[in-house]
Amino acid sequence: MKNDTIYKVWLAVLIIFLLSLTVWAIFYIEKPEHRITIFGIVGAIVTALTSVLSVNLNHNKVKEREIDLLIIKEKQKVFEHFYNAYFDIIKSTKKGNQQKIQSKVENELMEFKRGLMNWGSEEIIQSYLNFEENIGKPDQSTFEMLSNGNKFIKDLRKEMGFHDSKSLNILNIILTAEAREELKNN
Repeated sequence: MKNDTIYKVWLAVLIIFLLSLTVWAIFYIEKPEHRITIFGIVGAIVTALTSVLSVNLNHNKVKEREIDLLIIKEKQKVFEHFYNAYFDIIKSTKKGNQQKIQSKVENELMEFKRGLMNWGSEEIIQSYLNFEENIGKPDQSTFEMLSNGNKFIKDLRKEMGFHDSKSLNILNIILTAEAREELKNN
């Protein structure tokens, strides 16, 4: 922060100096050769300044991309906990042994929530809260449960930078061909 302020002050001083030098050359220097020399000096300084600013800007953009990449990697780790829990729930539902896997699912979901607090955007946190609220309703049909899961998984993918169309049903990956056909008919 302090370096940024110093940088801005020096830039302002340099611009004032260059403007003063230009005004001085235009109004107070009478010989054209001296004016050309002063304009050449101003041009050289402006060229050097432009080069330094473009290198600095490029460096800042690279830094931002690196930070964004690190954040995406952290989000991937967090979201993996949700996927682990979600797939464990689906596997246990198919096999009919929900009690055995509940502790593991709870641990994964707690890790997901912990990570979500640090790395999740406001939108994804709200989306998870809506998903969690809807998933626990006892009168919810299988189709509604899958639709809520599909919406939340799409929101997770959006958080990672993917842009899915509304017609894409991510959960079709999980379902068998027969189950997909049965859902279409319902």
